[in-house]
Amino acid sequence: MTDFFQFIISGLTIGSIYALIGLGYYLIFVSTRVINFAQGALVQLGGVMALSFLASWKTPYLLAFFLTFFILAFVGALFQKLLVGPAGRTGILSSILMTVGGFIFFEQAIYVFWTKNELMFPPISSEVPLNWLGIMIVPQAIWIIGVTLGILLFLWLFFSRSIYGSAMMAAAEKPEAARLMGVNVRSMTSLAWALATGLAATAGILIAPITFAGGSLSAEIGIKGFVAVILGGITHSLGAVLGGLLLGVIESLVTGYVSSGLKDAISLTLLIFILAWRPEGLLGGQLKEKI
Repeated sequence: MTDFFQFIISGLTIGSIYALIGLGYYLIFVSTRVINFAQGALVQLGGVMALSFLASWKTPYLLAFFLTFFILAFVGALFQKLLVGPAGRTGILSSILMTVGGFIFFEQAIYVFWTKNELMFPPISSEVPLNWLGIMIVPQAIWIIGVTLGILLFLWLFFSRSIYGSAMMAAAEKPEAARLMGVNVRSMTSLAWALATGLAATAGILIAPITFAGGSLSAEIGIKGFVAVILGGITHSLGAVLGGLLLGVIESLVTGYVSSGLKDAISLTLLIFILAWRPEGLLGGQLKEKI
């Protein structure tokens, strides 16, 4: 049973990362009906940018985190305003294709301004595993799960208690009615993109000490986040969280008990299955959730 719980903890850790990325897909989809395929590259960009602050400029960890979050949030909002939004005037497909171009652009930017190599990233705290009832828990895993829970709480409060959160959901559900009520729909759309890319940056910082910063992880991590939100339901806020955690746990169990070679096949199999049998996802429904 010790091995089982060890795999569960590992699955919840990586699943939390998938959940953060999936939430980014969700926020952008409900506000614009666009799938942002640049999300994976933005995760990697967040990792290498934070590493630059930490290693090159000796910035304190917390400051590096917030700087990276807000810079990526600004980049995401700018990307939507200058490229994705104008492309969408000819149809949603054009906007989606623009995000594919964005993926290529951001990934190449990492290669040009940083490196193609995998870079070691310092953990938030000690690297010494904690022994809890025979289960070895890396401190970074606690940080990942804890920060993810904190972000979920913040988003719930933002969408349920703040005027900006309510305005964003109103603009997503009924843009014309929101305009009549004085809501600036374009600003709310930019805010949604800023939050989504900020979440991508957060995921990149949290996962980098476990994997690495840079390298060629962009496509893989982006696909995993996409599978997570499709699995849980892209029209449901908690769907991305459920899908991410579920995908992480399934991957961990299959890797531990069957073969590590099946890790990537699991996510693609789940994607095919859910699209064929329940395309709305496990929790999918109408756009009426407030996160």
